[in-house]
Amino acid sequence: MKIGIFGGTFNPPHKGHARMIEKLTEELELDKVLIIPNKIPTHKRCDELADNKDRLAMCKMAFKNPKFEISTMEMDRESDSYTIFTVDELKKKYPADELYLIIGSDMFLMFHKWYKHKELLEKCRICVASRNTQDSIKVLRAYAFDRLGIYINGLDGKNIHISPLDAFAVSSGEIRDMIKAGKSIYGLCEPEIIEYMESHKLYGYGKE
Repeated sequence: MKIGIFGGTFNPPHKGHARMIEKLTEELELDKVLIIPNKIPTHKRCDELADNKDRLAMCKMAFKNPKFEISTMEMDRESDSYTIFTVDELKKKYPADELYLIIGSDMFLMFHKWYKHKELLEKCRICVASRNTQDSIKVLRAYAFDRLGIYINGLDGKNIHISPLDAFAVSSGEIRDMIKAGKSIYGLCEPEIIEYMESHKLYGYGKE
């Protein structure tokens, strides 16, 4: 079985997240994808992190493909959300299956700073969602060669795959900024997620 791993803060989850994982699920012919919200982001600071229960609830609204499974394994862990811990746990649970770690290009371009990144490259295939431009792909290839010692021919190198995607309009951080500024975010998140954020007064909703 081919299992995708898609972790993130999902603060909040938006249509770009869903579109990216839908495309990669089809492209890589994944049998299952684990959507894993972080408890403690290890690669970036986030001062506006919604509660675990709120982000978990919103993820269930954002990712509805029957192949998708929302996992609380990182939220339940006492330690930080280092990806190698998650991969090791999944290797024990699915010893005969292939693991595909799905990340964005911004995360990939700091992959050499990840905790035990060399082990990750040995234990799973890194699938990078890239902007659909030749310049963006060239940057990823150059990084892989210079920092990781991996040559990427076309879109594939040793345990690395690049998947070009048309860029989504906005990030989670920009969505939070729009909410605080009183701007509409319809079309960026699912309507039920927007209703949830409004009713639970997340990210500035409900403030004068």
